[in-house]
Amino acid sequence: MPIKMSKYYFTLFIVLGSITAYAQGEATFKEFYKSYTTYPFSDPDPVPSAKKIYPYYRFDGFTTEAVEKEWKVVLLENDYISVQIMPEIGGKVWTAMDKTSGKDFFYNNEVVKFRDIAMRGPWVSGGIEANYGIIGHTPNSATPVDYLVRQNEDGSVSCFTSTLDLLTRTRWTMEINLEKDKAYFTTRSFWFNSTGMEQPYYSWMNAGIPVGKSLKFLYPGTHSIGHGGEASEWSVDELGRDLSYYEQNAFGGSKSYHVLGEHSKYFGALWEDDDFGMIHYSKREDKLGKKIFLWAQSEEGQIWEDLLTDESGQYVEIQSGRLFNQNDFQSSLTPFKQIGFTPYSSENWTEYWFPFKGLNGFTNANLLGAYNVKNDGNALTIRMNPVQVIQDSLKVFNREGLELKAVYLEAKPMQLVEMTLDLPSGEKAFKIELGRHSLTFEENDDHQLSRPVEIAEGFQENEAYGLYLQGRDLARFRNYEEAEKKINESLEIDPFLLPSLVEMAKLKIFRMEYDSAFYYSKKALSIDTYDGAANYYYGQAADRLGLTFDALDGFEVASLTSELRNASYTALSQKYMKQREFGLAGEYAFLALKNNIENIDALSILLVLSRIDGDDVQMRELKGRIQEINPLNHLVRFEDYYLNPSDENRQLFTQLIQNEMPLETFLELGIWYANLGLLKEAIAVIELSPENSETLYWLAWLNKDQNPEQSKTYLSQAGQTNPDFVFPFREESAIALAWAAEEDDAWQASYLLALIHDYRGNGDKAMETISQFGEDIAFAPFYVFRSRLLDNQDLKSKLHNVALAARLNPDSWRYGVLKSRLMYQMGNQSEAVNELHRYFQKNRKNYIVGLELVRMLVGTEQYKTAEKILANIHVLPFEGATGARRYYRETKLMLAHSAMEKRNFKEALKKIDEAEIWPKQLGVGKPFPGSIDANLENWMRSRIYSETGKVQQSRDMLEKVTNKEISDSTYVGLIKAITSKTDRRLF
Repeated sequence: MPIKMSKYYFTLFIVLGSITAYAQGEATFKEFYKSYTTYPFSDPDPVPSAKKIYPYYRFDGFTTEAVEKEWKVVLLENDYISVQIMPEIGGKVWTAMDKTSGKDFFYNNEVVKFRDIAMRGPWVSGGIEANYGIIGHTPNSATPVDYLVRQNEDGSVSCFTSTLDLLTRTRWTMEINLEKDKAYFTTRSFWFNSTGMEQPYYSWMNAGIPVGKSLKFLYPGTHSIGHGGEASEWSVDELGRDLSYYEQNAFGGSKSYHVLGEHSKYFGALWEDDDFGMIHYSKREDKLGKKIFLWAQSEEGQIWEDLLTDESGQYVEIQSGRLFNQNDFQSSLTPFKQIGFTPYSSENWTEYWFPFKGLNGFTNANLLGAYNVKNDGNALTIRMNPVQVIQDSLKVFNREGLELKAVYLEAKPMQLVEMTLDLPSGEKAFKIELGRHSLTFEENDDHQLSRPVEIAEGFQENEAYGLYLQGRDLARFRNYEEAEKKINESLEIDPFLLPSLVEMAKLKIFRMEYDSAFYYSKKALSIDTYDGAANYYYGQAADRLGLTFDALDGFEVASLTSELRNASYTALSQKYMKQREFGLAGEYAFLALKNNIENIDALSILLVLSRIDGDDVQMRELKGRIQEINPLNHLVRFEDYYLNPSDENRQLFTQLIQNEMPLETFLELGIWYANLGLLKEAIAVIELSPENSETLYWLAWLNKDQNPEQSKTYLSQAGQTNPDFVFPFREESAIALAWAAEEDDAWQASYLLALIHDYRGNGDKAMETISQFGEDIAFAPFYVFRSRLLDNQDLKSKLHNVALAARLNPDSWRYGVLKSRLMYQMGNQSEAVNELHRYFQKNRKNYIVGLELVRMLVGTEQYKTAEKILANIHVLPFEGATGARRYYRETKLMLAHSAMEKRNFKEALKKIDEAEIWPKQLGVGKPFPGSIDANLENWMRSRIYSETGKVQQSRDMLEKVTNKEISDSTYVGLIKAITSKTDRRLF
């Protein structure tokens, strides 16, 4: 029962129990395996992927057939809430439950149903997914991550999840912490850019919640913006619909609202019929972004309920982001652009997640809990759901800061407090304070912000500076080739635009064109010798060219700039480490720490130096500092092993590397040591790694001077490997592989080097690197890759290479699809269709091959055959896919056209009616009627009715046709244009 407070007293005490009654036992954790009905993913792509996700590979195998699978579960619990974590599924928080009501306050998916949503394919709905790196669901969303669970001295429990993001070479760690006496849990993110280059910057927490009953979004704001930065009013639209209510979004397609415009530290949701809700709270600067994602409420979105769960119902996503929106490139043409991740910088923020109940509404939230406050004349009614123990005075103030009332309050978490306070005559409450926490009331205080949501009038996006901004943002999206085009356009207009010169230097470093990078940064310095970024990237280019003193000069001058001081001192420390000037290396590492106390690189250098110096006291202190920041830092455990290489220490080091690609963790650490000139340590790390072609080449290169005979052995072993799923991407690897290609005539080193060149935009160099090899390599992806590098006009050579791959692996549907597409492009449509049909016959469940076959059949006007395949195919689509339905519609309408020409009007009308059906097995749900274009269907019906003498029916149908371009001479062309649009993955 809620606790009633008398409104007649100035100060009252509520005794909910003595202080000792609040004492809690420690929070607990459990690790166990739990069986889930699982729809697994499979079929990884062995061909090097598109540059957007390289060096990762996609999975293309999804299924409607479930299996029972045991999944590792970590459960954190206290008296109030429980939190379930799945370290083998991206480390996501699977769900969280309010134990006092038995309700989940996140979407709890009862099955694990992988579908093609993420950038690499597999994704599951529910819980909280952490995303760091570039826009889209993280590459690690469905695969294992490193994790560690521990009981803390303060009685709380923590589960740490972490992995290396290969897209940015940054490492993220998230601590999920549950205190012993709180009804909230926290997620603390630590994200570190351990590279010397600016990296893409993107971080959003994607939380799923159930649709439930009468769902209302608690999102303070005045505007919402889209992925493209386009702004609209929030929350009431121009038609009077209050979009903060789920049910009032029953129009149009799926929706993304990024809400802003009010100064608020919380957002959340309330299920009004259940009088139950949840809140996300953080410091505002930690999470500027507040997003809502809703699947369409028509069948278009409802199909995703079936695709992503069995019986758990529909969900929506509420998300928190570092920036205001999840911006695509169009957003860069608005004020909502993209920022970069500064070299050697760290990010650290904490988010709070908690339930509330019994408030009969909602007005405010802070770290003490959720509130429903009614400020009615001289009476102030407060209903509060605390999420922590409260033993303090609640004070009420007017706008002038005069204290109007004070009551002493004792309350336990999740125990509803209700009070009504009479205020002095003529006074109105403006603020309440409870301990160190306060609330101001929106009706009394204007929280609305003046921040612009539209680009300044007259700003020229296609002038030099506007083009620079576009190029800069494209680079921050990892679209380096388009970025270089924009920066070139900018410099053509203004050859002396300093930020464009610096940006071009960065792009040239990425392409490993270090002479050009040095040229552009040097030109920038000729304009402003003190520009921090120009100096820093001048130093980076010089370092790669072996110009030692120019590199030192660049970093030293860049350190005058506060933004790049930490990065410059770190670079100087690394430089002196490599020169074995350990005193200077330590000095600059300490200077770097003065500017960023969480600089893991600087701390790691100091730890290595303390080991070299034999300073055990400093070693212990530095290990403690590093592990306090990131308990899953692997260097600390390796240093223990290197100092004392026992089996126990080796196990302690290796056992926590649990992620999907452990080899990359070993290799990244080994390369870190190599970059400091510590080759023995680098060898020791990589020798512990799982083995593949790249690690063997690294070991050969690291041993070339220290142990030439061992180097030759590794080189020989590498030349006998199968480089399946080996996708090198680091510029350091290019150095090792270039050496190996010179030393040995095996094709593997050249192939792997060519992959790096291609990824970095140097297609000509990639082709030059592998052009020497003939057709005796028994590795199918080699030929597919070489086909990709060939000129797009040379279709014959492209086909020849793909045919070689298909011959080596005749059961691979991918090679069959590629081969058929090239044959089709060359005009051999009939042969292409026959080739692809053979692959489809082998596995009719492969809807990717099936849809490609349908595309070719439609293109060659074999509509009867296409119709048969479409009737039996079962498509598991990716987000945004509509291709199968478009093939279906064109097929049916062209069959209707054929019947009309034969004057078989009954059959024609039947096919037109079928064209308006949305078969569920095609993976595309039916939108709301207002979003469906039925102009062709209605025009064709009108034409048939006219031909059969049904004049009025013909007129009625023609009135429904809004596209006046449809005519006897155009309608067939418009039908064939239905499939001219191609599907594009959203992110």
